[in-house]
Amino acid sequence: MTVCLAIRFEECIALSPAGRKAVEDLIADCSAYDGFDPCVHFDTHLNADPKFAAWRLAWAEAPDDINAGRLPACSRDLLAGAARVFAPGRQEGEISACVAPVFRRQGIFKQLYGGLAADLVAAGIQSVLLVCESRSPSSAAIASTLGATLDRSEYRMSIGREGLAEINAPASLRLVPVSGEEIEEAAELAAVIFDDRLEDARAFAVAELSDKEREQYIARAAEGPVGMASLACEEGVYWIHGLGVVPALRNRGFGGSILDAMLVVLARRGADSVKLEVDIGNFTAIALYRSRGFEDENRTDYWRPGVQAG
Repeated sequence: MTVCLAIRFEECIALSPAGRKAVEDLIADCSAYDGFDPCVHFDTHLNADPKFAAWRLAWAEAPDDINAGRLPACSRDLLAGAARVFAPGRQEGEISACVAPVFRRQGIFKQLYGGLAADLVAAGIQSVLLVCESRSPSSAAIASTLGATLDRSEYRMSIGREGLAEINAPASLRLVPVSGEEIEEAAELAAVIFDDRLEDARAFAVAELSDKEREQYIARAAEGPVGMASLACEEGVYWIHGLGVVPALRNRGFGGSILDAMLVVLARRGADSVKLEVDIGNFTAIALYRSRGFEDENRTDYWRPGVQAG
């Protein structure tokens, strides 16, 4: 069934409690209908520009005769679609979006994406990507309507409680939580490890520190700081993000030691599972994760339109 109502678009920096609940319900509806995650997450507070309107919502407006019984009252102010931007740096922005099943095939997805893409370009971010779960039927439509090419893909991998119990803490490495005193060191490390601009790395480190659901760690060994990683608890699920090793110290086993140390921390907290994402072309990292018991869950595709908005 398809419902055709007037659509009103709204842009906002952050979601109100009611807006977040509406987006959560929309994600749940899309996930149940499609059988996969629409990749719309609530991490926009980590964006490099805190004033950027990271959310674009499509609200279905009921006609004036709604009270005459022609449409159910629940149709009023129904969230038909939502899109969000994740841009932790000022060079690239990722857009993910989803549309309620009953409002599809009306161009809402394209308008959600197009509006945010134009805003990104206007803000000076020239590289815009659209994020989709690989099983999404919209992937083929994206390639044809936007002239998009597949830029990269990432595996989502996870390890369960039994696998966590098999991990041993490394003897020669310790994790140091990042506090306000370590912000500059964490930013400088991130800039070197991930080839980021220092100002972007600093802004991201500050944003992570202000998020009570995230923790940053600097990994120290006899050689000094050798790498870093972050933990996040997103809706009760633990994630490892931003695991990296100083370039000059790679291929010496530090990546595995950092991973083991992080997993031991989470095992001691009683985590049921831990998830992470890795580029499908990073064969070394994939082999490391699989050696520890991580298994593939799904794949996320990042599409680059042939002509950027603007």
